[in-house]
Amino acid sequence: MITPLRLALRELRGGLSGLRLLAICLVLGVAAIAGVGSLASAIDRGIADNGQVILGGDLAAQLTQRRATATERAALVRLGRVTEVIRLRGMVGGPGPDDDRVLAEVKAVDGAYPLYGALTLAGRSGPAPALRPGEVYIAPALVTRASRGRLTVGAASFRVAGTIAAEPDATGDGFAFGPRVIMRGDDLATTGLLAPGSLFRASYRIELPPAVTPTAAARALKAALPATSWALTDRSNSAQGTRQFIDRLGQFLTLVGLTALVVAGVGVGNGVTAYLAAKSTTIAALKAMGAGSGTIFASYAFQIGVVALAAVAVGAAFGAAVPWAVVAAAGDALPVPPALGVYPAPLATAAAYGLLIAAGFAVVPLVRAQALPAARLLRDTVA
Repeated sequence: MITPLRLALRELRGGLSGLRLLAICLVLGVAAIAGVGSLASAIDRGIADNGQVILGGDLAAQLTQRRATATERAALVRLGRVTEVIRLRGMVGGPGPDDDRVLAEVKAVDGAYPLYGALTLAGRSGPAPALRPGEVYIAPALVTRASRGRLTVGAASFRVAGTIAAEPDATGDGFAFGPRVIMRGDDLATTGLLAPGSLFRASYRIELPPAVTPTAAARALKAALPATSWALTDRSNSAQGTRQFIDRLGQFLTLVGLTALVVAGVGVGNGVTAYLAAKSTTIAALKAMGAGSGTIFASYAFQIGVVALAAVAVGAAFGAAVPWAVVAAAGDALPVPPALGVYPAPLATAAAYGLLIAAGFAVVPLVRAQALPAARLLRDTVA
């Protein structure tokens, strides 16, 4: 293969103008696939790195339609520090009887909340202070509903103590049907929202000692209370809904990028065909001097391969930079801050797709070029 390689390198000295279409198609297709894969991997890593903050603890035990009994609460406390979070929906509005009401997500917390991360308020630095009796924190969307600094939640009126800027476990809580209202758990009874038939979930987040793993704690909790139907989630899978959404969106966009790359393969084939047609005189001269079909095929395959490798490398580099670009352009809109870095797996996948497309669409023009006799090529040149 030394002779074809020498011929390819010598011919490449004349420039790559005939293979620009090949390079452009591969760069765009590989960049799309690598970018989607890198962003999905960065968000997955961000979820894993911030699992405790997103979940609100190392382990979360959730009950539906009821709160933990004294026995169950004692079993939870034996594992570590516990905070109780009750989530339900209710109508909120201004203090006046004629004020409009809207549906909101009510979140009742205790004094230990949050175990990890910090709840912050708009216009204030540092973590939000603990709520006092009769106070609530509200989402920015409810500011216009709070008349004279008060908001009615259910049947009770509360003083608005601040507007929520950042809620550490908002992503782990999942989909919200309305803007958030955070109140003290002790004040929840005054709202009348926990009437019979009300839909609510009680989540108990646990901060485990360093020597205890979430798996061991979950196993101990099930052994202590086998009759309790806990829904257990640990920090390694803190945002299941977000992770599934990102994975499915990544798969869909990868499929779109792969489809675009296959379509770009048509451009690859056309570019290679045009390039080889422009080299017909050179191919005829090489054949006239005794070059075999295998030498011709290998020589131009090397040339196309060099251009394809360079284009794939450039496309992969663009794709690797996508997480940084997305964070700079719309970092606040992402559900989880991505862990910026270079992720080899999606880059290798995109590169493999690009090289396969280049090989698949370039082989036919190469076979045609090596099969043509020198006399026909010379006659085509004269004509």
